[in-house]
Amino acid sequence: MARVNLSVNGRSYEVACADGQEEQLERLGADLDRRIHELVSRLGQVGEARLLLLGALLIANEAEALRNGASGTEDGGTLELLQSAAQRVDTLAARLEEA
Repeated sequence: MARVNLSVNGRSYEVACADGQEEQLERLGADLDRRIHELVSRLGQVGEARLLLLGALLIANEAEALRNGASGTEDGGTLELLQSAAQRVDTLAARLEEA
């Protein structure tokens, strides 16, 4: 079992993978890091968990689009939808903290 160190949003993560899969995992980690940096440039540092969630949602949206025959590239509408969802999550979290 191999181990790869990935850097996402300036934080290092050690991930195990099958022998021979290190290069692919490094590419995937670099792609995720690029996506997270794009989110940070648009939204700011809104918290590590939220950034990783939004990044995963962007990737899931692309995968769904590819399954449905679309190009799979994100558009401004998708990002706006994710921003709106993040704001709703913030509002709900604040309400829970007040309760």
